[in-house]
Amino acid sequence: MSWSDFALNPQDRQLLESRLRHGTLPQTLLLEGGREEERRALAKEIAAAIVCQGDGARPCGVCRACVKSRADSHPDIKFYAPEKKNSIFKVETCREIRQDAFILPNDGDCKVYILEDSQNMNDSSENALLKILEEPPAGVYFVLTCDSRFSMLPTVLSRAVVLSLTGEVCPFSDETLETAFGLAEAVVSQSELALLRATAGLEKDRDAVKTTLMCLSEIFENALKQKNGGTPAAQYAEPAALLCEKLTNHKLYALWNTAGELKADADRNANTNLLVTGLCYRLRRAAENKTEF
Repeated sequence: MSWSDFALNPQDRQLLESRLRHGTLPQTLLLEGGREEERRALAKEIAAAIVCQGDGARPCGVCRACVKSRADSHPDIKFYAPEKKNSIFKVETCREIRQDAFILPNDGDCKVYILEDSQNMNDSSENALLKILEEPPAGVYFVLTCDSRFSMLPTVLSRAVVLSLTGEVCPFSDETLETAFGLAEAVVSQSELALLRATAGLEKDRDAVKTTLMCLSEIFENALKQKNGGTPAAQYAEPAALLCEKLTNHKLYALWNTAGELKADADRNANTNLLVTGLCYRLRRAAENKTEF
């Protein structure tokens, strides 16, 4: 099996292959999108590559570690998931993982924890993982899978590199892109009126608010990527360039964090009119570097 067998976005596949080749794979990965079976298969392949003891491309598929990985019997690859489908990912499980992470590997230099259906974690579960994700022991890797990155806390997202199994470069409609681009332009204009105009039509459509915030978060994330020397996805290049030109790295992070918080508010069924009003206020504060996080 090769990485091209997975429906990864081209940029994500290139990132994964490059990091594995140079031995610089991040210790926390979040696999989103696609079917549950696809996410599990990719997580297992990444885990096999991490523990692989062969030379050249990883996983080699023939070394002792790879054979054990294929048989789901490698002692240093551990799987965790909610006890039942669609049930809560227990905080006790996350605490168990956190404690076990400090125990040395059994059969090599690395350990991999695969946490499936991470979108079923509640705030307590995610917070229980935060410290270990922020400062994982050497040789310890975490591969989380979820249906969408936007179901995770922004604090968890900030500690992970996200790989998307959508198979598409852009999952948003032209209408959503236009609205999100307008919001991005309004943010850098520092005009309250521009922000209000950019949100026209969202007040009575909660789904449109959620989708727009998802897209806006992607724009801010790609702007951060460009600001730090990376290449943004083609569909976000124009607003990302504008944001990079006008805003500091700190302000871009504040905006990305704020977009995630607003999406969480929308998921909690906050009043749509109040949500849109708060959206304008909180984005403006983030762009002015007044947001605390």
